[in-house]
Amino acid sequence: MLETKLTNCAILLYQWLLPRVAANPKLTVDLQDFQAWSAEFREKPYNYTEILEAIQKLKELQLIQLSKTEVTLEVKNLQDLSEQMQLPTQMLSVESDRQERLGKIVTLAKIISGSLALSVATLLVGLTLLQSHPEILNTPHPWSVLGEKNIGSGK
Repeated sequence: MLETKLTNCAILLYQWLLPRVAANPKLTVDLQDFQAWSAEFREKPYNYTEILEAIQKLKELQLIQLSKTEVTLEVKNLQDLSEQMQLPTQMLSVESDRQERLGKIVTLAKIISGSLALSVATLLVGLTLLQSHPEILNTPHPWSVLGEKNIGSGK
């Protein structure tokens, strides 16, 4: 078993199947029975995904053979579901789709107008600061140093 690198779930599943197959070579398995049995060895039982992966691995190694796959489904009526979840009938209408689109357009317009207002306000604050402090614009360029007098020479 170690050479095949089986998961713990696959090993336990195979050990669980062996005594049952001795009595009947074709066995119908209920995964909840295996979950309950494996819960005795672990803190919590294996979930269905782990069990299905273990079955697939055992099948690949030809330790088990699946003759058919049975799935039991319980389908609820749409009326029972809508009563249980209390779904509004607007969700199924075209009108609600239009309202949703309109809401998205309004939200987009609010975002764009807010961004525009913020940029204009920032520009106005900058212009106001420049008018009150014009010396901010009088920054020397790198070559202006050559034209200045040397303060330390005494000239």
